Parts: sequence; C-alpha cells; structure tokens
Amino acid sequence: MKFRAQVATTSADVLRCQYLIADIYNREYDVMFSSDRYDLDAKIEPWPHRYLMLLEGDVLAATLGLYLHDTYVERFGAVVREDFERLLCDAAGAGHYDPTNLREVTKIVVAPPYRGRGLARFMVGCAHSHDFLQAGDERAPLVVFCAKRSIAQRVHQAVGLRPRLLKPFPDYKVHELYRSESDPMDSYLIVPHLDIPTHWLTLKLPCEHDVSETREVSS
Repeated sequence: MKFRAQVATTSADVLRCQYLIADIYNREYDVMFSSDRYDLDAKIEPWPHRYLMLLEGDVLAATLGLYLHDTYVERFGAVVREDFERLLCDAAGAGHYDPTNLREVTKIVVAPPYRGRGLARFMVGCAHSHDFLQAGDERAPLVVFCAKRSIAQRVHQAVGLRPRLLKPFPDYKVHELYRSESDPMDSYLIVPHLDIPTHWLTLKLPCEHDVSETREVSS
C-alpha cells in the first residue's frame, strides 16, 4: 500500500490535519484544542504550528504536528536551559546548537481504518527530516518531544532515532487517559547530527513509500 508524506502547506490541508487530531484526541483522551489559550488541567491544548500529512490517494490516513516555539517540554515539562546544555555536553554537541532553538514533534495520530500498518513509525521518521523540521531555516534546531516510554521505544527507537532522556514529565489532568503508572511520560531530546539516521535527516518531502503491514502502536 503506497502512502505519500507531505507538509501541509494550504489552509485547507491544515484544517484537515487539525480535524483528524481533534477528533481522535477528543474521543480517546477527552482533550480539546484552542488557538488562543491553553489549560492542561481543563484538558485544553494549543494547536501545533506545522503539520505533516500521510495520504493514501486523497485520504488523510495519519498526521502529526510540530511546535516551532513554546514547546511542551519547555512550558510544562520543567526542563530548563541547563538540562539541554548538560545533555549537549555529554553528547559532545555543545557549540553545534542553540538550546533556545527547539522543535517539538507532537500529536501523532493515525485514523482508525489505517491502524496496524506501521504508519506512526514511518511518519515519525519523515518528521525528522530537514524539510519538515527546518523548512528554510538555516539554523539546525534541536528536537524534543514528550511521550509515554512505550511510544519512545516502539515508535521513535524502532525507526532508528536515539532519544535522550531529559526528565520525567509532570502529571497533568490532560494526560490522565494517556499515561499510567506502568507507562509514565518523559521529556526527550534528539540531537540531529548524532541521533537521527541520515536517511531520515536528508529525506526530501514530499515522498512516496510502500508501508509494510506491521503492527501499529497507539500514539
């Protein structure tokens, strides 16, 4: 089955991505989204700033978002500049990156009819390409995300990404139907030139790919 990965560039495409994210997050996690406010205890989250689409023909099979600034890890994860600098020093990445220039991959959703085919993994790999992360910005950003440990292991690590643990993510009501004691959330850092395989980092979007029938992970 062939899928096309592309950045949402029109307002119509952005609305399609937002609709799919809102539908799944509302039904499965009782979460809503807003453009002008957020309240994690009221289960209201801010919309991402950029979206990646995965299409079968004209059908939106999966999508995810990207925060270009004001990331969850910074605002809600109790992660400070010194935490980034510590991991960069440990990774011999100090001097290569500005710890204030961050991108956060977020809101990974797969439409129910398309689950079980490995789309989340393929889409997350595509999301770590220069074309999606930078979109013309000459400065290479650091990549962050917050997720359950199972997602970090079964999605991110499964496609060759090497996320570095920053801190456990604090408890918020918005995640009460997502995280659990046995599968807690953490904040992670990805240092692009060290932690993203070259075939993902240099991937040109849009692209087409035959996604194998593999077990999907709820994300």
